[in-house]
Amino acid sequence: MSPDLPATSIATLQHWFEIAPDAMIAVDQQGVIALANARALRIFGYAPDALHGLALETLVPESLRHAHRTHRQDYLERPRVRPMGIGYELMGVRCDGEHFPLEIGLSPVATESGVITIASVRDISETRRVRQAQERSRRDEYAASMSRLALESPDHELAIRRMLELLANALDLPAAAIVSTSRHRSGLRIRASKGLSAEASQVLVSILDSAAITGGLQDAGECNVPASAAPQDGPLAAIRAELARTGFEDVAMVPLAAGHEPIGMLVVLANSPMAFDRDKLTFLRASANLLASAIQRSRTEERLAHAQRLDAVGQLTGGIAHDFNNLLTVISGNLQLLEAELSDRPPAQEIIESALRAVDRGSDLARRLLTFARRQPLQPRAVVPQPLMQELATMLRRTLGETVLVEIECAVDVPDVCVDPNELDTALVNLALNARDAMPNGGRLGIEARAIDIEDADNKWKLPPGRYVAFSVVDTGSGMPPEVQAHVFEPFYTTKESGRGSGLGLSMVYGFVTQSGGGVAIDSRLGYGTCVELVLPAANADGRAGTGAPVAVETSAKRRANILVVEDENDVRTIAARFLSAVGYRVVTAAAASEALELLATHADVDLLFSDVVLGSGMDGVQLAHEARRIRPGLAVLLTSGYARSAFADQNGDAAADFRMLRKPYRREQLIDAVRSILDGT
Repeated sequence: MSPDLPATSIATLQHWFEIAPDAMIAVDQQGVIALANARALRIFGYAPDALHGLALETLVPESLRHAHRTHRQDYLERPRVRPMGIGYELMGVRCDGEHFPLEIGLSPVATESGVITIASVRDISETRRVRQAQERSRRDEYAASMSRLALESPDHELAIRRMLELLANALDLPAAAIVSTSRHRSGLRIRASKGLSAEASQVLVSILDSAAITGGLQDAGECNVPASAAPQDGPLAAIRAELARTGFEDVAMVPLAAGHEPIGMLVVLANSPMAFDRDKLTFLRASANLLASAIQRSRTEERLAHAQRLDAVGQLTGGIAHDFNNLLTVISGNLQLLEAELSDRPPAQEIIESALRAVDRGSDLARRLLTFARRQPLQPRAVVPQPLMQELATMLRRTLGETVLVEIECAVDVPDVCVDPNELDTALVNLALNARDAMPNGGRLGIEARAIDIEDADNKWKLPPGRYVAFSVVDTGSGMPPEVQAHVFEPFYTTKESGRGSGLGLSMVYGFVTQSGGGVAIDSRLGYGTCVELVLPAANADGRAGTGAPVAVETSAKRRANILVVEDENDVRTIAARFLSAVGYRVVTAAAASEALELLATHADVDLLFSDVVLGSGMDGVQLAHEARRIRPGLAVLLTSGYARSAFADQNGDAAADFRMLRKPYRREQLIDAVRSILDGT
């Protein structure tokens, strides 16, 4: 406004106010109401002269007063002449506290008392209601499209990006983003965005990652308001100030959660202040629920694919270990036969012993592979956690050295856990050694046992509801990046230097825990340490699962008993026959179950059936044993396999529990002892 224009008198303004069709309010430079006409009093519900002397922000809802005051001061510092009746839409508040939409037009006017601002005010409640109905209808169409994408799209990442675009279009917003935790919670990342520059994306992640508002996204529920309505000194106002550098004037954030677990934040940005009304926030919250469902579905399918990959690797590994055990049985058997033949040649004995030690190492490797494949024999029973943890603490403090502070926590009321104690001890030691290697300069190692109740089948371990005991191993070491965490449970995967690790430690832990009916989770962040959590079922009243009743067998103390050896591998069959013949047993052999049954029918003097479990096509060893017992009740049976008993339990239920099992590769002494104990009834 030009300073040369003549000043308008207050009396003239009063005259204009009385004949104006709109509500009129005059405000001085301090934001105090100087004049108000009768229509303004009626709109806001005040008695005559009651508005005079009040702060203008009295007529604005409390949540918007700070933003309105800032905007008014900016207007006075940079006055703009605007047409009356065309201006801002905002919310007003009546004397009785009722909120209503209004439109204002602003114009500065010079008077003898100084420059004042004239505001023409219109109640647009009816217009707003019609407009809101139209907007809701339009947004409902967008919401329907987003729902279809969430439910039907086979490409989850594409669906999430497209849903975000639809959301921004529905609200006519220039930019939106999904900021989420990574799958391994190693910080925040922009999962999807629209309209964000690289600089704005970097600023957004940086301020959310460090701002108190996220608290690791644990307090995300407090973000459910636009920044323009936030307190001046609150975290949202600070975020708004940071984003203003990239051209955005307002921001609203709505948390994304899966159940009670925060998984991210929906962030939308506007180019103008006060851009988010109640309807927009309601739509944002509904959209956030859809997006959270889509993200959770994506994560669930990702975990399922990972589990299926591990299961496939486990099946392949178990098959390889079985074949490997057969080879080791042949090698070991022939070496033992040579050992007996060359007993008078010490140099040859040394060579044979060295080769047998290599066989033992190969057998241990096969055992580790079978553990990962969940085919290792376990002996679960009720184990009291506290004594086990105390013994573990004593051993680890001696083993790990003074630079590692070992802290063990286990309350006396932690329930018994149903587990093989030796395998649990081995698993915890494996994790402790990995933690030590991640802390070359020392650090803290914490191991805790606690009871947990799982009430919802949709949990991160994918375990059925029930009572469990969780063992947590936490270190302050170097941590792992997400790409390493994605493979740590796979066999032979290691980040250690050559010769310092086989890569089977964590795969054994994974196999043992899952075979025990539990689950394992790992949470690590590069530079912040690692937490591995093993969740195992609590023991029930009897402490363990029931076992099959022992089967009475006819015993024979005769040295020259007759034994039927059934093995589809010719070399393995030959070795077993030689071992048994060497100590005086009479041996007949068969390569298949059908051949074995024919021999049993014609050889009534067979005292013991010694059979491999896996016999190629047709009947397996367990089925053969039951059929042989049907034909010959009381027949002594000994089974052998490169697999463990649990590998074929799925096909035979508890049927295999009726028979003793000898694991391949076996030594001659182990086979002879097993045969003698069965024939003698011991």
